[in-house]
Amino acid sequence: MMGFVVAISGTSGAGKSSLMHAIAARYSSVALMHFDHYIVLGTDGGDIQGWLDAGADPNLIETPQLVMDLEALKAGRPVIPPGGGQVDPAPLILLEEPFGRYRSAITSQIDLSVHLELPHDIALARRSLRSVRAVADGAGHHEHVHALADLMGQFAAYLGPGREAYQLAEVFAREVADRVLDAMRPVDELAGDSIALMVERNGPVPDDGSTPDEQGTEEPG
Repeated sequence: MMGFVVAISGTSGAGKSSLMHAIAARYSSVALMHFDHYIVLGTDGGDIQGWLDAGADPNLIETPQLVMDLEALKAGRPVIPPGGGQVDPAPLILLEEPFGRYRSAITSQIDLSVHLELPHDIALARRSLRSVRAVADGAGHHEHVHALADLMGQFAAYLGPGREAYQLAEVFAREVADRVLDAMRPVDELAGDSIALMVERNGPVPDDGSTPDEQGTEEPG
């Protein structure tokens, strides 16, 4: 079966990676692809402002290697993303893509687009906690300095052009999404909803052969 590509969009901190892993846990063979392995939008205020000044067109953000790698996976060939390990072809390909299917270069590669909607203040709090939790117990001075610099960069970008950029990215992704999900809900529920939609669109079913609607519906004995 050719790889069925599900694009998962949402602002940074919406829980895209968590949803991908929750879905992947229900299948034996899944290819995980991440936008950030191909380009990092980052927190540089100048770069963000430049994108906004140029018209804030998502198509200005080009990822030609990602396009080629998606084509290769769908054709049954393994790929090696920049900075990542080898990704083998699979019936299900989960793509973390902040603009969903909006960018014309990858639109044709995506079979289903799911958007996670989350208030931006909650997303910022989640990103901040993620940066803090990334500092392992017993970390040295260098690691703490790095985490603090990351937090400062996030806050500075958010108070500058970053907030507008996040809002626009949400508008673009939501506009073309097949389903918009409330990212405040438990991730297992979001995974169930996503899988149900995948199966509805002739995507792969979970390993136990049941659809999410069939799981956990047995009458008590």
